[in-house]
Amino acid sequence: MADAEFTEIEYDRETGAAIYSDVDLSFNVHPTTGDIIKTKNATVIKQSMRNILQTREFERIGHPEIGSNLSSLLFDQMNALTETRLRQSIEITMQNLEPRAQIKDIQVSSEEDLNRYRVKIIFTMMTQQSEETFEQFLYR
Repeated sequence: MADAEFTEIEYDRETGAAIYSDVDLSFNVHPTTGDIIKTKNATVIKQSMRNILQTREFERIGHPEIGSNLSSLLFDQMNALTETRLRQSIEITMQNLEPRAQIKDIQVSSEEDLNRYRVKIIFTMMTQQSEETFEQFLYR
């Protein structure tokens, strides 16, 4: 559970649903309070997904379990087999490291002319029914 361990959790008084909040990684400052702005719910999960996909296995000192092996697959030949292997790796990684998201679909498509893969993850948060979409490019 990568960033999920460090996320603040509040509960909505009316519905009892969990509200996840974390620091916005842009580190923008609130104009009135001067505090760093926080993001909530789906944005927090999307930030965590981005961090997980961009972190190599064993890259984080003290937390070798956080990360994915996607970088080892990026230099394989761009074909349907590599797309399938990337999708499976992303699915396993998200199941292990992002428990707040229920993955509905993962789409991986190669863009050979730009030398990258487009990853699209469709998920719902554990406490809500609405679907969210996260998109990321993986470059060689």
